[in-house]
Amino acid sequence: MFYIPFMITGCSTIFSAQEWSANYALMNGVQSTSPQMIDGNLETVGEAAFALNNKGEIERNDSIVIVSLPEKKKIYRIILHSENLNHFVVYVNKGRRTDSEEWQRIIEMRDVRSNIIDLKLKIPYYTNQIKIRILKTNPQVQKYGIATIGSGRLDKTIITNRIPIHLPGRISEIEIYGLITAEQY
Repeated sequence: MFYIPFMITGCSTIFSAQEWSANYALMNGVQSTSPQMIDGNLETVGEAAFALNNKGEIERNDSIVIVSLPEKKKIYRIILHSENLNHFVVYVNKGRRTDSEEWQRIIEMRDVRSNIIDLKLKIPYYTNQIKIRILKTNPQVQKYGIATIGSGRLDKTIITNRIPIHLPGRISEIEIYGLITAEQY
């Protein structure tokens, strides 16, 4: 008889209520290669950056976004609000130090047709950085030629004959979540 109350208490701890945390991307001190992607405003749109070589030419046919949190968090869910992502890979930094970069691939999405991409991770990842490598966008520019990189007065036109150009990934918001347990209320 004495074991029943203990058993109920033990089960309630195991099955305690869990909710999504606040959006880690909106914490103070968060940085991104495109700040518009983490400003909490779905009306602003940021563009992922192409990797450029020392001559100012596009080095690879993919664009990259990196979001850096001020401290490591256990990540369970990432939501991307985008108008043109088609094929991308998400990585987390598994570096032991905050300044090291040891990227681990966690998920790849192909033939994306939704503007809201909700990635619920099978296992949580403890990290302070997330990288999104965009391999293909919709619509894809199917020719070699001129690409304009940037927005506003910082536009840079690059002429290249070596690689096909695709539009950079355009993301209006990146949301990053952990879990809150009943004990954290």
